[in-house]
Amino acid sequence: MTTSGDGNDVQLWEPHRVLRRVQAGDALLSRGFLRCRPEKWFPALSTHWTPVLHALGVEAKISEIKPVLARPPATDVAFVGTVAGEQMILAMEGEAADALSDELVPGAGPKAAAIVLEYFIRRFLGSLGLSWSGPEATTVTFDRGADVSSVPVVGSVRVALTVNTTPITVWIGLGQRMVDTLDGLWRRQVQVLSKVSGGRSTIRLEVAQLGVPPQMLAEYLTKGTVIDLEVKASESITLKVGNKPWMPARLLDVGGKLGCEMTPGALTVPQIAEGATQLSVEFDSLEMESAQLAELSQAGAILISSIPVSGVVRLVINQEKVADARLCVYEGRFAIEVQ
Repeated sequence: MTTSGDGNDVQLWEPHRVLRRVQAGDALLSRGFLRCRPEKWFPALSTHWTPVLHALGVEAKISEIKPVLARPPATDVAFVGTVAGEQMILAMEGEAADALSDELVPGAGPKAAAIVLEYFIRRFLGSLGLSWSGPEATTVTFDRGADVSSVPVVGSVRVALTVNTTPITVWIGLGQRMVDTLDGLWRRQVQVLSKVSGGRSTIRLEVAQLGVPPQMLAEYLTKGTVIDLEVKASESITLKVGNKPWMPARLLDVGGKLGCEMTPGALTVPQIAEGATQLSVEFDSLEMESAQLAELSQAGAILISSIPVSGVVRLVINQEKVADARLCVYEGRFAIEVQ
């Protein structure tokens, strides 16, 4: 660990410039709708379709089902249905629709192909309603002639599949009510399956951890001291629950507040020399219901804090603040200037 006196080569860290910006609404859905597996709520769907596909000599295999915060792409091959009274869109790209028609009814003309596609969409919607296993029964219907462009869509489920040897992507565009339903169902399921107890937890956003010889501690905490943290300047931080490392994360800008996106991989825990004082460099801490920890343990989930986006950090010993500092960058590494 090194320190420098004048800090002429030290530049202030600019979070507003380097952090990825995320809308607050998108961040909220990151722990529910965007993490959910919609196929879990339709366990009997394949039962409805396998006999039909076999009768047509078609083999279909799903390679990915992924919720996304996007509207289905604009295409001439799109249909409108309703789920629990709310409109939804089923769409596929024109080339994919043509390929699917060729697989289902080889050599058919455009009108016949369109009729077959509509039949399959109608049957698919009916199968969704029959195989839904959520807590409340729901009705799915087909809206013939409805205007696709006027259907409000908040999120979609993108289904990638192979029909015989042809790759096809189907989009299911969902409205606010259905997105909220899937979001709430998944979050409740994650909490029920977790072992997290009740109460509240303190979450700490740690940038780096230093081992300081006790005789040098006063120097480290002196106003104006510049300390090279010897870690790469990046958005990566460690989240702690109390004093225990919990999750690796990536800093975000969520509407001007710090957010933390959970990242996959193991935690890196610095080794502190025996006898050294453990000094933690952190953003302000926050409290939340302990039950939310299970939702946030999912890779990709985003924690939203009330901490303004800035380079202000705290120096902490034994979970107690001992000084304030500014986060800086020195030769590509993080540094701090004690305030």
